[in-house]
Amino acid sequence: MKKNDVKAKAKELSREFLLINLGIVALGILLIAFPSKEEGAFLVILCRVLAAALCVWGVFKLFEYIKLRNNEIFGSFALIQGCALLVFGVYIMIRPDLLVGFIIAALSIILFIGGVFKLQYALEFSHLNSKTWAVQALAAIIMIAASVVSFINPFTGFHLLVVFLGISLIVDGLWDILTMLYLRSYVKKYKKGMKSSKTNKKSSEFIDAEIEEYDDGFDE
Repeated sequence: MKKNDVKAKAKELSREFLLINLGIVALGILLIAFPSKEEGAFLVILCRVLAAALCVWGVFKLFEYIKLRNNEIFGSFALIQGCALLVFGVYIMIRPDLLVGFIIAALSIILFIGGVFKLQYALEFSHLNSKTWAVQALAAIIMIAASVVSFINPFTGFHLLVVFLGISLIVDGLWDILTMLYLRSYVKKYKKGMKSSKTNKKSSEFIDAEIEEYDDGFDE
């Protein structure tokens, strides 16, 4: 792959990373704004949206079966899949509360994964001799602890758990965005410093290798 292709791909991944974290922040805000699981609450609406998506998927599978049943071996699998998706979709549409627990678990897993990523950031910043690695490690511990608290659910009310998850997701998303911006600024300053001074080349070889991993993604 050419260097320009690598640079373009890195920039695309950087934009996707930003959009994902903005989505996580927006999700956290909605959870705080509508924390209950009563009719009309955000989690219930989300469950019904997922149920509708399953129903649509099921209908597509049924149409696929009708279209290919005489032309494809094992085409009946599409019929089974379509029926199963429709049944699950309709059932969740009627009883969305049954899916709420799975969504809470999924959000807790997102927090845990975010904590693991922050631990990786801490290691990378340590390799770059950046003093912020300890702050990243602390953020990783906090996010992992938040995910564990969400799994255990020590709260007296469901809405308190949802608000806690919302706040944690907002912090997680904003922290990752700030980390990306800081890393971009750090790389630019380092490259500028290297251009103005070529001394101590041997001592900087290891850091140079680490900087190259981020270089293409943050070039303008």
